[in-house]
Amino acid sequence: MFHEPLDRALALRVIRVTDETGAPVAGKTELEDEERRWTFVPDRTWRPGSYKLAIQTTIEDLAGNNVGKPFEVDLFEPVQRRLSNTTVKLPFEVR
Repeated sequence: MFHEPLDRALALRVIRVTDETGAPVAGKTELEDEERRWTFVPDRTWRPGSYKLAIQTTIEDLAGNNVGKPFEVDLFEPVQRRLSNTTVKLPFEVR
C-alpha cells in the first residue's frame, strides 16, 4: 500500500519479486485502489524459501517525485544532475 498514487506504467515495471538466487519470480502484477496498492500473484504456487521484493529507486508518484532524487532543491546550491538508479530489496520468507 502507498500513501500516494504511483505512476502505473512505471510501478508495474520497477517493482518485482525475486527468489533467493536473485532471479525474477514469474507472475502477474497489478496496481489497484487508484494506483495505491501493488499486488503480485505468482504463476506457480509459492515454494517455501527466501524471496525479496525489489523496487528500483526511480519509482515515481504522479507528481514525478521519487526516492532517487531530492524532492526539494535549494536554487542557490549546486544540484546533482545524475539520477540514482539503485534497487531497494525487502526480504520475506514463505513457509
